[in-house]
Amino acid sequence: MCSNTMIKNIAAFLVLIFSFILSLYADQITLVNEIALIDSEIYNQSFPPQKVIIGIDLENDAYYKLTYQKNTIKAGLLHRGLNLIHVEANNLFEKSGTHMYLLGLKVGGLVLEKEIKIDIHLDTPNLAEKKEAESKNIEYELSMFVGDELIISSKKMHYDKFQLKLDPPSMPKNYKPFDPNWRTDPFANSFSILDAVAGIYNLIKKQKTKKSEEKPVKYIQKWQRIVTSFIRKDPGGVAREVKATITISTRDL
Repeated sequence: MCSNTMIKNIAAFLVLIFSFILSLYADQITLVNEIALIDSEIYNQSFPPQKVIIGIDLENDAYYKLTYQKNTIKAGLLHRGLNLIHVEANNLFEKSGTHMYLLGLKVGGLVLEKEIKIDIHLDTPNLAEKKEAESKNIEYELSMFVGDELIISSKKMHYDKFQLKLDPPSMPKNYKPFDPNWRTDPFANSFSILDAVAGIYNLIKKQKTKKSEEKPVKYIQKWQRIVTSFIRKDPGGVAREVKATITISTRDL
């Protein structure tokens, strides 16, 4: 009788341990939902990005440690949901290369490690191709509004070989070309500058009031690849545009 009780206790203990191991394994599978690059205004500057923003989406709260070349660069507590980690770029954009980061996550007694690979590829566009692209014809359109009413609209195609010129605005619909008095009347062929200025002022004031009332909505965009560009001087001192492609990938350790 005693032996049966002991066997039942041992079986129950083994089931408990097995359940605990399964729960740890399940937590390990579902802890990290996604790791991605976060789009930001830092990639829209004329100089190389000073930071790379990594987004880590977690299923549960977890303590973390991020290391680079065996040095801890970030550590703390990540919360459930999307967390943003700003990594200093330092010399990441000096040349093309692959940079390996180690992310350690701890939830209770569970420790999970992930390798984060950030690949940066730099490319300087061909100057001849850039010059050809700049020499393409460009169409300009100039419009003037008073309130919501269009007053003047003029289009012109710009060619590199000719100086840009703008045609005068079209005459009003009630213009009488065969009436000499009408053709010479400046008030019939123009509009009041004071009225136009007043209209522009009211329009600007209205737009400012509208913007102040609107609450800005910030959207976080997650990408596995971000392409940006910046200006850098070559060894000869000439400013060149550099195209940078940033790619992120991960794997479990």
